[in-house]
Formats: sequence, C-alpha cells, structure tokens
Amino acid sequence: MLLLLARVTGLLGGLAWIVRWFLGDGAAADPAHWTGSALIAVSLAAYGGGLVRVAWLRVVVGLALPVLVWSVLVVLRDGPDAALVDALVGVGMVLVAVLGWVRQGRRSRARSQTRSQHRSQHRSPARSGSRSASRAG
Repeated sequence: MLLLLARVTGLLGGLAWIVRWFLGDGAAADPAHWTGSALIAVSLAAYGGGLVRVAWLRVVVGLALPVLVWSVLVVLRDGPDAALVDALVGVGMVLVAVLGWVRQGRRSRARSQTRSQHRSQHRSPARSGSRSASRAG
C-alpha cells in the first residue's frame, strides 16, 4: 500500500513540477510548485517508510528521507534556473514511478508463469520409475 501511494504521488508531483517549468515564472506557476512539492514530500515519505519493516523505524525513515532529499535540492537550486532543477527532479520522480510499475508487472507475470508451470508439473502423468508408472506398464 505504501508503494502504491509513493508511486501515485510521485508521478503526480513530478508531473506538477514539469508543468511548472513549462509555465515559467509567475503567479500561474506557484500552485503547480506547491502542489508538486507536497505530493513529492508524501511520495518520499512513503518510499522511505517502505524501506523498513519495524513500525517506529518506518516513521523515522519516512520523515528523514524527504528532509534529506529537500536539503540536497536546496543546494542544487542555488543556481540561476531553479525551475529547471525542479523539472529534472520531476522527470526523475515520473521515471521512478513508471519504471516501478513496469518492473512490478514483469515480476507478477513471471510469478504467475512460474505458478502455472509448477501446477502443470504436478498434474502431469506419472513419470517413469514411479510406482504408478510401473503398475500401468
């Protein structure tokens, strides 16, 4: 559930920051910036919380990851084009979300194929050398 929350909010927050870059500087860009910031913070907290299993540690890591990323982002945004840095971070968030879903889909397909192969092996006729094969022959 945390992974789904992280991917959805990361995708939406990343898209908001990309839209902000296209809008340029001005009043129209502010809502996209703050909405994207909130969504990305939730996404990072969910990704951080999903890294560990112990409940109290989930809270600590869930709070620490957004703070760590934000501190790095503040340093990167000191340059002349902060909106471009935000857009690149937005592209990164979108890629992480989309690639996570693709990877998850491949993994689930592989699991279902493995299960079906496992089931078909157990339903196959008796192998030579087994009791039922020697009785049948």
